[in-house]
Amino acid sequence: MAEIRQDLLSLNYSPSFDISGMQEAEVNLSLPPAVVQGSITGAVTDGVQPLAAATVKLFDSTGTPYMHTLTDASGAFSFSNVPAGTYSLAAVLPGYVLSPSVGVTLTEGGSAEVSLVCTPEAGLSLGTIAGVVSSTGLMGTVPVSGAKIDLANLTGTVIASTYSAADGEFVFYDVADGVYSLTSTAAGYSASAPTAVTILGGSIANASLSMAVDGLTNTGTVSGIIRDSAGTAVANCFVGLYAVTDVGGVQTETLIATTRTNSEGKYLFGGVTAGSYIIKAKLEQLA
Repeated sequence: MAEIRQDLLSLNYSPSFDISGMQEAEVNLSLPPAVVQGSITGAVTDGVQPLAAATVKLFDSTGTPYMHTLTDASGAFSFSNVPAGTYSLAAVLPGYVLSPSVGVTLTEGGSAEVSLVCTPEAGLSLGTIAGVVSSTGLMGTVPVSGAKIDLANLTGTVIASTYSAADGEFVFYDVADGVYSLTSTAAGYSASAPTAVTILGGSIANASLSMAVDGLTNTGTVSGIIRDSAGTAVANCFVGLYAVTDVGGVQTETLIATTRTNSEGKYLFGGVTAGSYIIKAKLEQLA
């Protein structure tokens, strides 16, 4: 049987040097003691049966991920070339909850054996529906925040509702196998058309919901007070709302609406669509 050799002193090297002609070079090296690495072996089970293809992660003493591996058909795993120190391990498998962490301490060249148990989670075998609600208009395609998304079954009964986040995203989880439809509603938009999704075998479905802007309600307002240089509110003052457009660096201002201030110097424009605007005001008197 061939002998197995282990390092006694670790490899070290000198800085580079040149030899010119008959020059004598002296190179001295100090070799540090070789570090003998350790190993961690073990198995992952559900408490009874071994779990194949489970991911086992090794963390250092600060909780920082160090390395990972997968279990074999018998649920076994191993880590080699592990320096001496304190570690923890945990395992996970789709359909199972992350196992409780198990701590180990390795001496130089030592070994440890660990058993990890993953518990099945019924909810993790159910499906998930995720998606984004958006609208396409003058400003391009933009997410719709705060839209209500309804999840309905084949009979049309709404079984769950949620709201889109600031980036238009939404998610439903723990969804049983079946065929469903998604619809979204939001102030200032027409309701989206029903979008069909199917969950099969705890699958993940991604959906995109598109909402059209409602031109009658998806508008803003512009209001304010007109004052003179002394700070006194100006009544019956002309106020113009101008749309600002920029084409090739040339800015154009187009008057699109006018009004007058009331006795308190206030004005209001309603039904203002998305865009850039400026307000101009003046007051005339009879000569």
